[in-house]
Amino acid sequence: MIIITTKSGKSGRPQVNFAANFYVATPRNYLNMMNASEFASFIRNRYGEDSMQAAQLGTANTNWQKEVLRTTFSHDYSLSVGGTAGVLPYRVAVNYTGTDGVVRETDNQRLGASVNLTPKFFDDLLSVNANVKGSYITNEYSGNGALGSAVGFNPTLPVYTPSVFNNYTTYINGGMIADATTPGSDINNLYSKNPVSLFKENNSHSKVYQSVGNLQLDLKMPFLRELRANLNLGYDYSHGEVATWVNPNAPAAWDGNFAIHGSDGSTVYIQNGYGNRNKELQERYTLLLDFYLNYNKHFEAISSDLDLTAGYSWQRFNDKGHNFSTVVNDIANSDYIITNPAINGGKPTPAAEFAGYQYSPTYYYSVRYQLVSFFGRLNYTFKDRYLLTATMRRDGTSRFGKENRWGNFPSVALGWKLLDENFMEGARGVMSELKLRAEFGVTGQQDLGTKLNDVFPYLPIYDVTTGNNNTYPIDGEYVQITYPQKYNAALKWEETSTWNVGIDYGFLNNRINGSLEFYIRKTKDLLVTANYPAGSNLSNVGQINLGDLKNTGIEFNINTRPVVTNDFVWNSNLNLAWNRNKITRLAEGADTMTGNIGTAGNVQKHEVGQSAYSFYVYQQAYDATGNPLEGVYVDQNGDGVINADDKIFYHHVHPDITVSWHNTFNWKNWDFGFVLRGAFGNWAYNANTMNNSFISATNSAPLSNIMSNTYLFESAKSEMLQLSSHWVQNASFVRCDNITLGYTWDSLMRNRLRLRLYGAVQNPFVITSYKGLDPELTFQQGLDNNAYPRPVTFTLGVVANF
Repeated sequence: MIIITTKSGKSGRPQVNFAANFYVATPRNYLNMMNASEFASFIRNRYGEDSMQAAQLGTANTNWQKEVLRTTFSHDYSLSVGGTAGVLPYRVAVNYTGTDGVVRETDNQRLGASVNLTPKFFDDLLSVNANVKGSYITNEYSGNGALGSAVGFNPTLPVYTPSVFNNYTTYINGGMIADATTPGSDINNLYSKNPVSLFKENNSHSKVYQSVGNLQLDLKMPFLRELRANLNLGYDYSHGEVATWVNPNAPAAWDGNFAIHGSDGSTVYIQNGYGNRNKELQERYTLLLDFYLNYNKHFEAISSDLDLTAGYSWQRFNDKGHNFSTVVNDIANSDYIITNPAINGGKPTPAAEFAGYQYSPTYYYSVRYQLVSFFGRLNYTFKDRYLLTATMRRDGTSRFGKENRWGNFPSVALGWKLLDENFMEGARGVMSELKLRAEFGVTGQQDLGTKLNDVFPYLPIYDVTTGNNNTYPIDGEYVQITYPQKYNAALKWEETSTWNVGIDYGFLNNRINGSLEFYIRKTKDLLVTANYPAGSNLSNVGQINLGDLKNTGIEFNINTRPVVTNDFVWNSNLNLAWNRNKITRLAEGADTMTGNIGTAGNVQKHEVGQSAYSFYVYQQAYDATGNPLEGVYVDQNGDGVINADDKIFYHHVHPDITVSWHNTFNWKNWDFGFVLRGAFGNWAYNANTMNNSFISATNSAPLSNIMSNTYLFESAKSEMLQLSSHWVQNASFVRCDNITLGYTWDSLMRNRLRLRLYGAVQNPFVITSYKGLDPELTFQQGLDNNAYPRPVTFTLGVVANF
């Protein structure tokens, strides 16, 4: 649904609002890897001064994590003017945001403008709300893998060494370092590439034009004022261009060969060292129509209020575009000569000959799907004390087959203002609110993502391969291969039913107020992307209704004003929540393993009776000092053999308890506030530590850096050890989200200006026993593997109202 809600213009002189914020962001911490001195000492002490490993040491002192991460300066500005021009209330605003990410070569620039008009006509019977917003957004993303590569790259090596790889220090076959005479084809593609080259030499840039708007008409019927008709028309349009490129001779440009069509029409295979550029154009737009009738009337004779609503909603989603890849044009001015057996019989060939050649066919796509809804709602109040709300939605989506396209989603809620009863009269001197409520409702979920193959997953369709390498000779001509796509004709709505009972309370004229509630939430036919049962489909992964999940929880919220004086006010809000989820059913034959960590496979499993995303591992055995006994795991079934039958469920991703505490303090014109937030009972798989705690990474060239001040394993990085409970760590935490201090001048320039200056810091500290960069892995489902770091951000801001 597209409804833009903004501040509207007011009568009188124009209201001008201006705000500016300046941010400094810096990485909060780094993985505890060995520095150059520690690493060199470890290598020499373990292998000897004359060892092959010692010969791999350089003389530099490079902190690769700091080469990839940085401290940044960002800023944003907004200016709005609101008022009334004649009888037309208006508000016009412009804004700009410039944000630099803490990972180098990442930034976001946004320029936006908006207009809001809110006139009324026919003696206020017709209200009009017209909004339109426009934005121009640019993004730059650093090359993939820079964070991961920075962790393990040899700290004794410099960033730059004279070489064909644009002078980046680069490994070649045999574990040696490339020099100025090394052919590019000798690169070691099995090892991490120079981290700096990954964001300097391959990058992605996008620019997006976006507009969002809606026109809302609300008409009170002149013949029946209690009846309103509301029509909302909306759109969301964006046009984007994404360019991704790898510069010629960059280390990442030598990952393999690709094919282009030569000037004579023949297929020519050239080394990827030429560099390449991929360009994609996207156009997306959503159209919306909402219409409803609302009847609202108070019936004095029966002490009742009735509010009835019935309506219809229609949305259409459109996504189209195309992409293609070329050899980069930059080499047109290059004097680089390549000798490749696949080109001109191995004769030296100027790189410039292939500048701008397209090496993959242009790929076009266009999809359109719809969502429609019929809905109704009844609100009934008796004696302003007994409350009833009932709703019904019938939603239909074109993303499922005809048999499963529609879903019905009812809800009902009851409320009782207990404090208004006569028998509670004695409590009103202390209590200001006491309300009991009970609710039941069903909601539906049909979102499968926006990828082309996810839009209509119920259809058996065919696709065409791209790239000149994906061809097959037929009658002497090479044609693109057509192949069937995965599909699941049985997909249907995911449904979540929630039972909720609660109590709202207030004391001392609501100086203390809050709520306590208990809920049971059951989700049926979970709609996820997961592994298909082996051999059951044309792909191993796709959309599936995986099973059922039950969440049970209690939530307590209390808002207080502990101190209230003429000059000083303290407001405090505390929220405590306990939640436990449990899988209650899984689809027959569904592959329930998940949480891929690489070569070892999956470290998590879904099983009936367990929490979703529970870790499924071998239980590590430890010695008396707390160090792991290498290769020793608990024999769970006592058969004398350690195998997959000895895996156990070992903790889960989701926290059992969450807590947040918000506080604001106002003293005269000063304001101070802070927010603390905690999660307890959540665990994480520390893949960063696992990948860098093996001495075997230094056994042969090229050498990889390893962790400092942690246990290092002598044994090989076996599958069983990677699936050890040793890497599943308690990720409970208490985080300070924000601290703010500000001062407000209420009446400057003869009461024409209200000015506020403030400073803030976001994410200043985290209290946790977790050994990784950050214990909060909401979007990684508990797998800590090169997640984008949360920075500490310092803000200086000004807000002016004229």
